[in-house]
Amino acid sequence: MPRTPEIHVSSLVIQHNPDRTESLREAAAAIAGLDWCAAENGKAVVTLVTGSAHEVLDHIATLNAVPGVHTTTMVFHHYEPADAVEAPAG
Repeated sequence: MPRTPEIHVSSLVIQHNPDRTESLREAAAAIAGLDWCAAENGKAVVTLVTGSAHEVLDHIATLNAVPGVHTTTMVFHHYEPADAVEAPAG
């Protein structure tokens, strides 16, 4: 039976060397669905929209592999069927 498409929304905190903020931001820009929100003193906050929990974990692994990144922590995660998100409010 095919799975119902889902939308996963996550927020992540990335702890990194402060002198690597710009290179981290450039690497993060290459990740589809990732929005850079803020960075200060070696901590960056991003949001991530994906189609599966597996993609979230893959993107966290990608971020952790960026030179200067110490850890990426998921702070929030929500998912629901994609058709519920795309339906007009009313």
